[in-house]
Formats: sequence, C-alpha cells, structure tokens
Amino acid sequence: MKINGLDVDLKLTLGSFSAVILLGIVAVLYPEGTKATMGAMLDFTVKNLGPGFLWYTLFATGLLLFLALSKYGNIRLGGDKPKFNKFQLFAMALSAGLGASTMYWGFIESTYYFMDPQFGIVDKPMAMEYASAYNMFHWGAAGWFVYLIVAVPFCIAFYIRGERKLSLSGVVNIMFDGILPVWAQKLIDLLFIITTLAATALTLGLAIPMISSNISSLTGIPDSLLMGIGIIVALSIVFSLSSYIGVEKGMARLSNATIYICAAFVGLTFVIGPSALILNNTTNAIGIMLTEYLRMSTNTDPFGTTLFPQYWTIFFLANWISYSPGIGVFITKIAKGHKLRDLVLVLVSAGTLGTSITFGVLGTFTMNLQNTGVVDAVGLINSGQPTQLVAEVFGSTPFPMVMTFVYLITMVLFTVTTLDGTSFSLAGIATKKLDKDANVSPMFRLFWCLLLAVVPIVFLLIRAKLNILKSFPVLIIVPMMPLFAVLAYRTLGYIQKTFGHMDGKEIEAYSIEVSKSQEL
Repeated sequence: MKINGLDVDLKLTLGSFSAVILLGIVAVLYPEGTKATMGAMLDFTVKNLGPGFLWYTLFATGLLLFLALSKYGNIRLGGDKPKFNKFQLFAMALSAGLGASTMYWGFIESTYYFMDPQFGIVDKPMAMEYASAYNMFHWGAAGWFVYLIVAVPFCIAFYIRGERKLSLSGVVNIMFDGILPVWAQKLIDLLFIITTLAATALTLGLAIPMISSNISSLTGIPDSLLMGIGIIVALSIVFSLSSYIGVEKGMARLSNATIYICAAFVGLTFVIGPSALILNNTTNAIGIMLTEYLRMSTNTDPFGTTLFPQYWTIFFLANWISYSPGIGVFITKIAKGHKLRDLVLVLVSAGTLGTSITFGVLGTFTMNLQNTGVVDAVGLINSGQPTQLVAEVFGSTPFPMVMTFVYLITMVLFTVTTLDGTSFSLAGIATKKLDKDANVSPMFRLFWCLLLAVVPIVFLLIRAKLNILKSFPVLIIVPMMPLFAVLAYRTLGYIQKTFGHMDGKEIEAYSIEVSKSQEL
C-alpha cells in the first residue's frame, strides 16, 4: 500500500499490533498462568544467560571505540552538511532513547541500590555512595554503546551502501549480501515491532501513574482509570502534531525545549537542596563509576543471594538492547552530515554526563531525606509506593506545588518526545523504501501514533497489567542479540574492505562523494 508516495507494509504493521493486543487478552483470561510463565522465562534468562548480555555490551564498547578513535571515525554520513547541530543530535537522541524513564527513576532508583549494596559493602555511607554510582552506570555509557552498535550498521547501510529500506531485516540483508530469505526478513521485522510496541507500552505504564498522581496532587482531581486514559489521549494529540509536522520542525524543537526544561528542573532541585552534599556526592559517584566501570560491567555476584546484577544490570542492558533497532533507525535519520566519530563520542559522552548529573542531583536529594529521617524512602519503596515517595520528596521542599508542576511538565515532554521518536522508527521500519533524507510519510507516522496510544488504552480497559510486558522485550531479544553482534562484525568488515587502504582525509572525501552520488 502506498501512502504519500511511499510503499508501506500494512500487513506487518497490523500483524504486530494484533500480536501485542492478543498478549493482553491472554493475560486477562489467564492472569496467573501468564504471570507464572513469563516470570519463569525471565528468571531463566537473566540467571542463566545474563553473562551473554554483559559480554555483548563489552563487545559493542570495544568495537565502537575502535571505529570512533581510528581513521574510520572520519567517515561522513550523508554528505558534509549536518542537518542538525551537535546539541540537536544529542537532545533528540536523549529524548527518544531515554525519555520519561529518567524522570520516573530519578528520585527513587538510588534508594533501591542503597537497600541492596554490592561488593560486600556494609557501611551505610559507602552504600549510599555506590548507590549513586550504580545509578549513573545503568543510565550511562553502556546503554549508548548498545544503541550505537546497531545504529552504526543502519547508518553505513543507508548513507554509504545506499540501502533505502530502513528495516532491521533490510540492513541485515544488505550486510549479508542479499542472502536472507524473505520469510526470515518478515520474522525479524515482526519480532522487532512487537518488542518495540511492548516496550513502549511498558514505558507508558511507568509514566502514566506518575503523571496522573502529580496532576491529582496539583488539582485535587481523583486519580482514576478515566484520568489515565485522558492523559494517554492528551499525550497522543501532542506527539501526533509533532510527528505530523516532521522531525526538523517538530521533534527537534520539542527535544531542545525538553532538555532546557529538564536542566532547569535539575538546577532548581540543586539550589533548594543540600547543594554542597549534592555536588560532593555527584562528583564522588562519577569517580566511583569510572574507576569501577569494568567491575560493574562484569558483575554477576555468583555466590550472592539477592540477584542484584541479574534483575538490575542485566535487565537494564536487555531493555537497552530491545530498543536499539528502533533508536538505530531514528539516529540514522538525525545523523546526516556528521562524522562517525562525532556520532559516537557526542552521544556517549554527552549522554553519560547528562544522566550522571541528573541522577546525581535527584538521587542525592532523596537519599539525604532518607538519611536525615525527613522521608522514609526505604519504607515507601518496600511498600510499593514510588509515586508517593516522589510526592513526599516534593512535600519536603519550600514550594512543593512549583516542584510538582515543573516535574510534571518535564515528564510530559519526555514522554511525548519518546513516543514521537518511536513513531518515526516504527514507520521507518514498516516502510519498504525511504527517500534520500530518510523521510517517512506523515500520515503513516500518524497511524503509528494512533497504534502507540491504542495499546496502553486497550490494556487499561481490559484491566491487563502493563507490567506483564516487562519480560517480553527481554525474552524476544535473546535470539536477536547474536544477530546484532554478527551484523556489527559484518559492518566492520565492510568498512575495512572499503576504506582500509585510505588515510583519514581520503576516507572523509570518499564518503562525502559516495553520499552525494546516491542523491543524484
């Protein structure tokens, strides 16, 4: 079917959407059986296959650093005129790749780590220090390397090899010289879209309760199912408008605004909080994270009993990996004109620094309230009340309503930009051929916006817990992770074969020439 002149795959789109809805229906009809089955499969995966996720991440780290710091970092993607400057590149990638989750976990996650310290730490102050460091590690460089190890093959396939099909199967197929059977291509794309829909619905499952709780605090309107549905509809209208007017005018401006408002919120928290403590702990945590990076990257706690690495580090990495093809599509769109080196180093360094500051400020603020007895963060976490914890954190400030309002705006904007980026990625993957600028049909993006809104609404209406979806991306990504590793290896081989005999300047000139010739 053609929409705005672009050939789209509606069978793939509707098939993946139906599969996710079917999962929700099964969960309603057989709640205990679904929960037990998914839980057992997740347990087996993180306990027995967990080291595979760690080694995959280290492989991604080593390969990307080699590409970025070697002469191959001079490869220009799509010509010599960047479509977006480096700040816009960072802002849009951060907004699409992290989004509302940073705001959800910002005030609460370090408390979980404080409750379950690693490396045999029993000293309370040291446990708090390492809790902040682990927070930064889980949201830092490792995740960006996992995103980029898939994004780089997409970029090379699109800008250097001229592949105009930005589906995961299309990129795999061209890097394997067209030998992938059609049925295998369809299966790869189906699994990816199902995973992305499930992961996005889960993201909304975290964001919506936090947003509705804060709206209730501000307005006094009871937090209810109707409010949750209303929030999803309102968010959908905003990101649909942004999607329709395009990445350049919509997502770029919205992402810039989101980063500025988030920075203002973090700055406000720093000013009204124990500023000296926040500065000291953030600095100290960055130091711990850097010095313990390899240890955290390989920690499996084999003789421990709490399974902290399995249900935090490995689960985090698995979710990063499940999002990587979608973020790879989006990064390809915004990377045009940038060097491969800049793409890797800007996103990894700026992304890590940004999240380290955010989690350092917000997490330290909460732990100080726990340490001084103002807020029982541990008790609220143990009783399953994370939204109440955030409310009590704001209640401890001189102007709780202002904090709640700014926090709410930040979370809404992050949610909108995440969904906006996801709608582009899904539309790109389900489009059989894109133009030279990786544009997708605005109407097809709107169609995906509708589907992204419908999934969580259906789950709410049939009273299926979105939490059942948390295992799904992890389970599907297990057989696909070796595929990503081989894809990256094949891409490296292609780069070395094509550019190996050139020096840095020749590589840049040749890649620009290739990109321009493809646009003719």
